[in-house]
Amino acid sequence: MRFSSRKEKILTWAVAIGLLLLIIAAVFAPRPIDWSYSFSKNDKIPFGNNLVFESLGDLFPEKEIVTSWTPPHAFLDNKIPLNTNFIYINGRIKTEPEDAEEILKTASAGNHIFIAAERIFGALADTFKLEYKPDLLPNMDFFASDSVGFYFSNKKLRSGFGYWYSRWMTRFYFSRYDTARTTVLGHDNKGNTNYIRIKFGDGYFYLHSNPVAFTNYHLLSRNNSEYIFKSLSYLPAQSTVWDEFYKPRSMHQEGLFDYILDNRSLRLAWYTLLFGIIMLMFFGSKRVQRPIPVIKRPQNTSLSFIETMARLYYRRHDHLDIARKRFTYFLEFLRSRYFINTAVDENRIISEVSRKSGVSERSVAALFSMGNRLHNLKQISQEDLEQFNRQIEFFYNNCR
Repeated sequence: MRFSSRKEKILTWAVAIGLLLLIIAAVFAPRPIDWSYSFSKNDKIPFGNNLVFESLGDLFPEKEIVTSWTPPHAFLDNKIPLNTNFIYINGRIKTEPEDAEEILKTASAGNHIFIAAERIFGALADTFKLEYKPDLLPNMDFFASDSVGFYFSNKKLRSGFGYWYSRWMTRFYFSRYDTARTTVLGHDNKGNTNYIRIKFGDGYFYLHSNPVAFTNYHLLSRNNSEYIFKSLSYLPAQSTVWDEFYKPRSMHQEGLFDYILDNRSLRLAWYTLLFGIIMLMFFGSKRVQRPIPVIKRPQNTSLSFIETMARLYYRRHDHLDIARKRFTYFLEFLRSRYFINTAVDENRIISEVSRKSGVSERSVAALFSMGNRLHNLKQISQEDLEQFNRQIEFFYNNCR
């Protein structure tokens, strides 16, 4: 007996130490690089936008930078701002009709809207007759070493060698757009248009087909940070709204749990707390755990009772008793719902019931007349019972 207890204790400590070592390894192990698309200002991963967002203060000095966590219609709330930039960067942007309407109204009022996305769906794309195409590589090899160069149409912004990117990252271009009101601002080394400006009302839309070019990775790569700043330099120096709603993994707010896991010290404390809870459950379960009795769910027998009573009255053909009970329950309904004293003068009751329920005095008086006659009758027909029942149901359906 003593040997068995000692063996169990050794096994418990071995499991506890193993769990502790696993947690320490998970906490202090180097985190692998996350290559997923984020485009969020909170992410420092290669395809996040933390560095780009922090650079907005240099692009628009002494101007307010606001973050929108909600859909455009909720953020704007029918209040169109003036002299404001809006920046939307995401892989794909699909706007709901009410959001597209608010964005178009905002641009028409004289604001500037920059959208970098591989695809734009919905009313915005239809308004500007936008169509996108990917520049596919031979044999669909997106991860080949082939590159694509970006150029500005404006000679003052051009770079002699252009700005080069891996093609699998930046392969989309505009295959169709409304040429009547569109200015081409940029293209790739094959002449495909990838950056355009569209006049809309008193404002402008700036549309770019390669959002990956506006991420942390390319801000730190070669001279591509220059391309980002030149592209955004078309926006005037004024207050700017940065969108966080149209993001691949956006929760539309910064979660407390995400903040804990992103902070090394808090993450260690969280894992330590979790380890302590597991140990408490492991050692304490044998002493506090008790068998839980199975409690059967209460059965609702109301319908069975009603069916039994209805079957009984149907066999007895006691229509008068049913009518009297219906009238008794009707009076109880008046007392409980409208707080009416049904023991006073009948004319007073009828007037008060009509006033509180909204049912005409004529209908209420007819109902009371039929109900009071029941005390003097010895029996009634089925037709009389149905007529009386219709009077009561009419009251229930029309009272307030």
